[in-house]
Amino acid sequence: MSSGSAINLLRERARRAADLVAKHEFVRIYTHHDADGISAGAILAKSLLRAGKAFHITFLKGLNEPFEYERGELLVFADMGSGYADLISQVETDVVVLDHHIPNGEIRPKGNIVHVNPHLVGMDGTFELSASGVCYFFANELGRNRDLASLALIGALGDKQKIVGGNEEIFKKGIEAGVVEEKKGVNLPSGKLRDVLVKSLEPYLDFYKKEEELEEFLEKAGLDGDREFDELGEDEIRRLADAVALRLLKMNAYTGIFDQIIGKRIVLKNLLIKNAVMAVDVVNSCGRIGSMSTALAMLLGDVEAMNRAIRIRDEYVVQILEELKKRREEVREGFCIRYLIMENGLSASPVATTLSRYVFTDKPLIVINIKNEHAKVSARTNEALAERVDLAEIMRLAAERVGGRGGGHRVAAGANIAPDKVEEFLKEVDRLCCAMLV
Repeated sequence: MSSGSAINLLRERARRAADLVAKHEFVRIYTHHDADGISAGAILAKSLLRAGKAFHITFLKGLNEPFEYERGELLVFADMGSGYADLISQVETDVVVLDHHIPNGEIRPKGNIVHVNPHLVGMDGTFELSASGVCYFFANELGRNRDLASLALIGALGDKQKIVGGNEEIFKKGIEAGVVEEKKGVNLPSGKLRDVLVKSLEPYLDFYKKEEELEEFLEKAGLDGDREFDELGEDEIRRLADAVALRLLKMNAYTGIFDQIIGKRIVLKNLLIKNAVMAVDVVNSCGRIGSMSTALAMLLGDVEAMNRAIRIRDEYVVQILEELKKRREEVREGFCIRYLIMENGLSASPVATTLSRYVFTDKPLIVINIKNEHAKVSARTNEALAERVDLAEIMRLAAERVGGRGGGHRVAAGANIAPDKVEEFLKEVDRLCCAMLV
């Protein structure tokens, strides 16, 4: 199926979702706590405000957490729901699911249901459209909301997606609406160049507490570390791009990331933070420490919230850099996977994402964080390995085997299991990965 046909089919589903919303005066929204989920929440908030609808937004880590509703009201799940068909089917009211995770069965709730998901129309929700992108298509059936394209791109970039398929359509609409701009350059966050290179997690350049290496890097590239990254000239950007590419090659980073990092930069002209990489960093950091409302307020235009969010990001990034420095030596090797078991770690997801993309790139990486009598699993791999290994299916099967739940995307998935089942779970994950890699 062509991309255009898939988008048209998605729009039809989004139109049915908008029609269902039109029948309700109040909408109860549950969305995820990461950059994609928060951006999805911001798109829903803006579009519902413009449509004159009352709403309430709650952020969840996943549908393993309880959620509430009253009969007769409309329940909207964003960036979650598709993988929990059994749970959503128990809901006794009207439901809209705006998700991009791989569906797991048919949803049959007691009320009306509209399920909008790229996978249901022949589009890849792993790389071609995020949940905030799905919400963007919904918002444009609800009203004229093309200016929300900038918010949708935060979600796509936060989920490490490509500007193809549905994301490319959103990107084009954003340019047409004058809210998105593309420039040549390197995708790095904002700030003084020296700080940017140290604190960047995407790309991760491994300069944290390596001052001499950093100064040598800057000197060889002929760059001033005190220059503001966003003010660098074309020649400085070119030298920086060459130096970053060489650094990543020496680190053995996954080469598929080069196109995402070097060549084109996205500017979000109608948001408080215009550097797309910085915007993603800030929103994601807020989500990780549980300050989703700060990120949402910033995306809705609150300057004080933006200042708080930037401070949160600065503190959070240093915590993650410390965690990466400490944990990379603890990574162990199985037959077909690498794995890391953390006790009361900061967060499994950013550690898994960074190490799998920049340090341990030849095998899927499974990171387990045991905290408060729960074991949270983050599984990551790269696009090349994901052509052979489906982490979403592996997490689902291995988690079910030990009495937990799992799912996600081929390249990035997760699970929730009991701490006493960790060893059994890892053996099953390794077995399943080996079976797929044969």
